Amino acid sequence: MHKYKTRFIENSIVTAQNKHGKKHIAVIGGGMSAEREVSLISSKAVIKALIDNGYQVTFVDMGADVALKLAQIKPDIVYNCLHGTYGEDGCLPGLLNIMRIPYTHSGVLSSSLAFNKLKSKELFIANNIKTAESIIVNRSDNIKHDPLPRPFVIKPLTQGSSIGVEVIFPGDAFNFTDYDFSYGDQVMIEKYISGRELQIALLNGKAFGVLELKFLKRRFYDYDTKYTEGFAEHILPALIPDKIYHHLLNTAEIVNNIIGCKGLVRAEFIYSNDSGECFILELNTHPGMVPLSICPEILAWHGISFNQLVEELIKTASYEL
Repeated sequence: MHKYKTRFIENSIVTAQNKHGKKHIAVIGGGMSAEREVSLISSKAVIKALIDNGYQVTFVDMGADVALKLAQIKPDIVYNCLHGTYGEDGCLPGLLNIMRIPYTHSGVLSSSLAFNKLKSKELFIANNIKTAESIIVNRSDNIKHDPLPRPFVIKPLTQGSSIGVEVIFPGDAFNFTDYDFSYGDQVMIEKYISGRELQIALLNGKAFGVLELKFLKRRFYDYDTKYTEGFAEHILPALIPDKIYHHLLNTAEIVNNIIGCKGLVRAEFIYSNDSGECFILELNTHPGMVPLSICPEILAWHGISFNQLVEELIKTASYEL
């Protein structure tokens, strides 16, 4: 089992990757979240694509002084390649809005809403989007028993890449008394839905396709399954009825609009084996750009190469007034 830790990094590390090009792009990655290593891999792939596309590129491994470093290097655009806290939760977009630097991916409000599982779920429910039954448990509740009948899922409210997620089945040696709340004083407990996990890629508000994940070694789409070869089979397009396929595309676009996302987004759903209904799991406003990442795979199947995807994100970069 991985031990995921955030760290405080005081000084950003700035590295010139290519000193000549049509515009100067700062790729901000690494950073201080528990998803630092994945962000570094995504950054490497994005930097290569930007250089291939003819841009001047500087990589910034984000620390607490990132505003000072950006003021020094003066990029035309920031490619936000952070995953998790500080980049995906709206913090970096807020800083870039203040500095008036255009950036890729979603803005402050949409990023923070999508990243917070409770707030996004409340919006889904308010707009009649089906989501799993859930409750919130606080550390101070001192629960000594299962908060929901098994099977259930434990989710930290504000983490990505399935960090801290646990699925508890009947017969598992698990006692909630021993749960350590490693990622905050609140967790979401969801009813486990048995079904097929389906992923949709959205680019600039348009849903492009549905991919099914078939897990080969783990119970769910955990960190290792996301980033380790051979842990999951990707079925593209998903072998589901046309009616369900188009319903998912339409629902993903509706949800993307509700949250107000822009750029590249991944929507995650479960197609229930029992009811035949589709339940949304979450929206990810910073999908991975690593070799096993789902959004680039779906878009490539629809004729949009990795380099074209990166170019589109740069072309539509903006800041919020």
